[in-house]
Amino acid sequence: MKKSKKIISLVLAVVMLSTTFMVAASAANYKPTPSIIVPGVFQSETKYYEDGVATDLEPPFFMDDTMEIASVALTEALVPISKLLISQEDKDQQAAKALSGVLGEALMGKSKSDENGKFINDVRATKYYDSFRDLSEYDQEYILDQLPLNKYIELAGEENLYVFSYASLGNMKDTAQELYDFIQFVKEDSGSDKVNVVPISQGGSVMNAVMQLYKDNGRAYSEDINRIVYVVPALDGSILIGEIYQYGLIDDDEELYSKMLPALMGVGEMTGYLVNIVLRIMPNADLNAILDTVVTDLVNDYMRYSTLMWGLVPSANYEPCREMYLMDDSMAVIREQTDWFYNAQKNSDANILDAKAQGVDIFDIVDYNISLYEIVDSWDDVNADGIIQLDSTSMGAYSVGVSKELPADYVRTVNNCTNPNHDHSDPRNIVDANTGLLPCTTFYFYNQDHERTASNDVIMKLVSELLVDENFTDVYSYPDRFPQFNIARDSKGFMKDLEEAKKLDLSYLTEDERARFQNAIERGEEALEQTNVDLAEFEAAKAYFYDTRDEIIYGAEKEYTGGLDFNDYLATIFKLISDLLYYFFDGAGFSDM
Repeated sequence: MKKSKKIISLVLAVVMLSTTFMVAASAANYKPTPSIIVPGVFQSETKYYEDGVATDLEPPFFMDDTMEIASVALTEALVPISKLLISQEDKDQQAAKALSGVLGEALMGKSKSDENGKFINDVRATKYYDSFRDLSEYDQEYILDQLPLNKYIELAGEENLYVFSYASLGNMKDTAQELYDFIQFVKEDSGSDKVNVVPISQGGSVMNAVMQLYKDNGRAYSEDINRIVYVVPALDGSILIGEIYQYGLIDDDEELYSKMLPALMGVGEMTGYLVNIVLRIMPNADLNAILDTVVTDLVNDYMRYSTLMWGLVPSANYEPCREMYLMDDSMAVIREQTDWFYNAQKNSDANILDAKAQGVDIFDIVDYNISLYEIVDSWDDVNADGIIQLDSTSMGAYSVGVSKELPADYVRTVNNCTNPNHDHSDPRNIVDANTGLLPCTTFYFYNQDHERTASNDVIMKLVSELLVDENFTDVYSYPDRFPQFNIARDSKGFMKDLEEAKKLDLSYLTEDERARFQNAIERGEEALEQTNVDLAEFEAAKAYFYDTRDEIIYGAEKEYTGGLDFNDYLATIFKLISDLLYYFFDGAGFSDM
């Protein structure tokens, strides 16, 4: 009996040893699927070339150098604007046309396209035909500043990160073909059978076009693509762009003189409120005429020639906008291209479901509960992330509006989750996730602003783990760490400050001060580790770190400055003046008063 037990033990030991060896060998041979990032609008470095000399085009809209804009404004708009200010009248709309010309050239002059939808000038995005590992230090810093995917690099390695770049005002079909070809390049360069694709914001529009190219070419998505992780994608454009094309800017005095510019320039920033005050130098009627002229000319002279911009027009706005801007014979080529994309946009859901049926894993990350910028009439009619409406980013999730609970008598007309045991309820009862195309693989971030998405480290960690963990299959995989409904947080600057704090020489501090400062750092790092966000706890950890740092490290400096932030005071003063002017005079200019 003892002998048989020894034999059994020996056999079990051999089996366990061989199993351990095979698992270890498998782990050693594991290679993450390479991932391609498709950035959002104006996230790709873009340059204007003239006589072999490159000039950076800065976002937004890849504007010219500020001094160059000022020079053009002085030479072309100074006289008509001066006449308007003196006479308080612009009968011939000379000021409107002059300002329109200056702003058009400043915003989109160098990036203008022709009637074939091609750049007139030599405008190029910086291309990265290498993995992140083999890029220059400058390119690496630029990419991580725009897209802080440090966690992905940590998990998958620099050699598995690729970035597809494109000029956001360019040609949709050309860009889609480039991405289609880039997928093949990355497969060859990495030696991988498939790739992951991460379309961000405008990248979602580009991905619509790529999915249609696969259809047109008769190629299965599953031949090349392992996973798609959409991040706040413009899958059905942005109402902001659609209504600017179709209707122009909002025609409302409260928005114009009180809310619009502070919303665009940042609430709490003094510039928006200062401009509110300065605008009253012009009569109300002439100011509105100037704005209408500027927007009309921008669309007519520039935006309608960019088929990538047309990709941001929602499907509901496309046909009336097509009638307005694309029916001339001269626009036939662009019309053919935009019609093709409109078809791709309408087919987006069907193409995504087709890819899913072929075995491609598809995830979506959505921001919500932020109103659209207050620049178009429908800004408050939908739930959004500030830039893109929820319906577009979530593939159809339903909401009444920002901070508005679904009504008690709400009846769901679409349910895309077939599992009766699943619960996709928004804890705040604002979004019906079941009406979205992919309720089991769509994640939502409450109160997250579109433009601050990259500053939310939880979103970046979620993206990273979805790309490397094949066991991460849906919202139920790790609900304690990554719940379907999470909360916004802004951590980019905090993370940077923590890292800098860890490098400080603390030898001059007392033992008690060092211990307190170290405790503040550790508490901050612990808060950052919590990906199921408790916002109060996170903000408390941030405040404790900064208060401790300011007291122990920068105490002398704080005592000297008294914590005075002059810009905050100016913002408060200008806001008060702006609010009082609107309260007493509504939309009147100074001469109207």
